[in-house]
Amino acid sequence: MMEVRHLKKKYQENTVLNDINLSFQTKDVTCILGPSGAGKSTLLRCLNLLEKPTEGKILYEGKDILGKQFDIRQLREEVGMVFQHFNLFPLKTVAENIMLAPRLVKKTGKKEARECAEAMLAKVGLADKADAMPTSLSGGQQQRVAIARALAMQPKMILFDEPTSALDPELVGDVLNVMRKLADEGMSMIIVTHEMNFAKEVADRVIFMADGSIIEDALPDQFFSAPKTERAKSFLARFLI
Repeated sequence: MMEVRHLKKKYQENTVLNDINLSFQTKDVTCILGPSGAGKSTLLRCLNLLEKPTEGKILYEGKDILGKQFDIRQLREEVGMVFQHFNLFPLKTVAENIMLAPRLVKKTGKKEARECAEAMLAKVGLADKADAMPTSLSGGQQQRVAIARALAMQPKMILFDEPTSALDPELVGDVLNVMRKLADEGMSMIIVTHEMNFAKEVADRVIFMADGSIIEDALPDQFFSAPKTERAKSFLARFLI
């Protein structure tokens, strides 16, 4: 579904991504782990062109998204993104936040967009919050609204950039449960996360990054029970007892 070839990203003399080569399959859940500063979020932002790579190629369904002929609107419609911070419009209701992209990008009618928003809110367990204002919701509820917003575009893949790291610990579970449900339904997902137990349970594949490079690329059972590198062993020792 998506392929990365010899991807590099530099900020002046600082190399954030160094020769990344990966491919992501349809309906797979890939969890990207690693210490802060490893380049995980930068990689994710390159995949939907929020960051432009310095070198390399990114292919989406066989098309080079960095090529001049590629229509970036296709990528925006088909590859959703959920950020660490919720980025909801505070002066619009929950339903209006979810309706905005389908109305603007897909030219969906207002009635249809509202019905879709209500269906997506039900999916994330917030059916009664359509007319609430975002500021009246908890952080966990706002993040579930952000997931509903991504789902309203009917994406083929969703990128999650540490979706629980800004939440109080007691709010994390509800967001992870929604993501588990999406995984069970076959949604293609690439997830940057520090939730080790979640990654162990849900991922089809684990990628461990450090210092802008891929250190390990393994099945969850292999990675968590017998990591191959000292760097990964040291990282896991801080998270798993």
